[in-house]
Amino acid sequence: MYRCGIWFILSLFPVLAIGAGQSINPVLDEKLSFRLGANFLNVDGSISSSLDSGPVNPNLDLDTLGIDDDYTSPYFGARWRPSERWRLTFNYFGFDNEGDISASFSDLDFGEIDVSGFVRVESQFKTDFYVIQGGYSFLKNERSELGVGLGLHIVDFDTKLKVSGQLGQYTGQIGVASTDLTAPLPNIQLFGTYAFTPKLFADGSLSYFSLDYDKYDGSLIAATVSLEYRLTKHFGVGLGYNYVNMNLDIDKSGEKNEYDLDYTGPKVFLSAGF
Repeated sequence: MYRCGIWFILSLFPVLAIGAGQSINPVLDEKLSFRLGANFLNVDGSISSSLDSGPVNPNLDLDTLGIDDDYTSPYFGARWRPSERWRLTFNYFGFDNEGDISASFSDLDFGEIDVSGFVRVESQFKTDFYVIQGGYSFLKNERSELGVGLGLHIVDFDTKLKVSGQLGQYTGQIGVASTDLTAPLPNIQLFGTYAFTPKLFADGSLSYFSLDYDKYDGSLIAATVSLEYRLTKHFGVGLGYNYVNMNLDIDKSGEKNEYDLDYTGPKVFLSAGF
C-alpha cells in the first residue's frame, strides 16, 4: 500500500510539473474573472447566546426555532491575477431565513430570554460570508495549477428571537433577544485548477482555520469545487458545490455566543473572464 501511494503521487508530476507553453484554457492566464449566480444552501446545526452574568445556555437547534433549513443565496466571485503565479480572490454568499413556531418548551434560553411552557417563537437567522484569499501557484503548466494561500473568512451573524404567549396571568410579548456579531477568521488554503479541454475546466479550494485568539475560539473548514464550460473565450456557465463546517465560540459585548453549523449545497453561475 505504501509503495502504491508513492507511485500515485509521482504519477501526478507530469501533470503538475512546471512547464513552459501556452495554456490550453484561458482561465489559467486571465487577469480578471467574475462569477455571478445562486447558491442553494442547506444549513444544519445549533446556536446559543448567554449573558456573562449568568449561566451558559444550552444550544438551540435551528429546527427547534422553526427556521427553514433551505435558502437560495446570491453568489458572487471575482479573481485577479497581478502576475502569472499570484492571485487574489473574493467570494460572497449568505443565508437568511425566518422561523415562526408555537410549541411547548421545557427550557428556552437565549440571551435575556428564559421561559418554559407553550409559547410562540418568531426568529430570524442571517449569516453573510465574505471570503478573501491571496494565493501563489507553486506548480503551473499549460493545463493545470496548484497553489497555497492565506485568507480571511469574514462571517457576519445576525440572530433575532421574539417570544410571546401566556406567562402566569400575563398574555403578550414575553421577551426579545438579538445578537449581531462579526467574526474575522484567518485561514490557510490549498487550491487547484485543471483544464480538460480548451472549453472545460474544474477548480476547487480547501480552507482551514483552528485558533484560539482574542475573543474567538473554534475551527472552520471550507471547501468548494466547480466545473465550468466556456461558451466563448470570455463567457461561460458552471456549477459547483460549497461546504462549510463551523464550530465557533465568541465572547464579546457581554455575551457568550456559540455557533455549531454546517452550510452545504450546490451552486450555479455565469462567468466572464478577460
